[in-house]
Amino acid sequence: MLRLGISSGAFYPHILTENAPDRAAELGIQDLEVMLQTAGEYDRLFLRGLHRRANEAGVAIRSCHLFQRLHPLYSGYERRTAEALDLIRRAADSAAECGVPILVWHGASRDELRGDDLWRRFLTAVELVGSICHEHQIAVAIENVSWCVVSSVRDVQRLNRAIDTMSCATAIGFTFDSFQALESNANPFMLLAAMGQRLRHVHISDGLEGSNHQRHLLPGSGSIPWSPIVRMIAQAGYDGPMMLEAPVPDQAAMESARAVINPLIREFTNGSQEPVKKLPPGLREGIALFNAGDYYECHEVIEHEWHAERAPIRRLYQGILQIGVGLHHIRGGNQRGAILLLSDGIAKVSEFLPTALGLDTARLALEAQICLDEVALLDPAHLAAFDWSLAPKIALPNANGAPGDTAR
Repeated sequence: MLRLGISSGAFYPHILTENAPDRAAELGIQDLEVMLQTAGEYDRLFLRGLHRRANEAGVAIRSCHLFQRLHPLYSGYERRTAEALDLIRRAADSAAECGVPILVWHGASRDELRGDDLWRRFLTAVELVGSICHEHQIAVAIENVSWCVVSSVRDVQRLNRAIDTMSCATAIGFTFDSFQALESNANPFMLLAAMGQRLRHVHISDGLEGSNHQRHLLPGSGSIPWSPIVRMIAQAGYDGPMMLEAPVPDQAAMESARAVINPLIREFTNGSQEPVKKLPPGLREGIALFNAGDYYECHEVIEHEWHAERAPIRRLYQGILQIGVGLHHIRGGNQRGAILLLSDGIAKVSEFLPTALGLDTARLALEAQICLDEVALLDPAHLAAFDWSLAPKIALPNANGAPGDTAR
């Protein structure tokens, strides 16, 4: 079941890795990712002891995160590469012995790989690590890290296609990281879509867009749109823990994360992990902006929901978005853009008449059509004469889920 877990990295550097299970238990968390911080933490006896402590604390270790700098797989010095691979074998062997199903790996940093054959060398390493994990009947999940070679949607798509050709393909997948998507300016919804059925693991933390200082924040403290992110993760069929990587110094910080994430998990999943079909919170927010005439801001908010939704209802979201953009073009004096966007938006909304998700789609389509007719009649140079009393208002559903009423 989709749920909130935590990474031992959330306690770094104040709590040693071997004490992370006890700290997770104190915080009421049952799922732990272990970030291996030193070569010594790859030792079989260390990991056995860690697993024993987790069992005693009632905590399950769901993944081991490899320490990137300990794995220079692209070194020109043969012994360095061999020892790096041996460390991965040790981690895989111990993970398999302790029932830990996933190794999380960054793949390769951009500094490690240079030259025309960098992608070929990277794929060779992926297949090597994948083969090690396949032998141990566990998986390696490559993370979309901003400073590594797999950080963009294109990178993920390209790697996904290459994995298809590998004999160990079933042992290779992806870790989605919300903060890393923000830091690399990659569309998080497109990243999730590109990962597809190979989404094996999830990291969550927040950040402020455009800031290099506000990093790995607690969910809700930054720019990440959590409602559609959690919804898309649920719709992707992922049913494991979402590992919190933001610093968690105390119980209050943990409760802050729970307050943001747990209601969304309940909102978008039920016992069978099927997404709940009702008006998403992000769409409500976007409609409120639409009704206030903040059409550009409405576009920004609803676009997240549109990207996150995979079902046909996403066309309704897009239709509302396009009608809002059409109205924005009227305000900006762009008659051609207004006509195109209003026409497209009306066509999409009309696929969901007379009502959908508690919205009066028939009324919205009719009022948008009236606007379209008015714009088409105006001289292109005089769009400022548009009668804004005609602009549609979208009534939000009432408490029973039925279409509400918006007085003009």
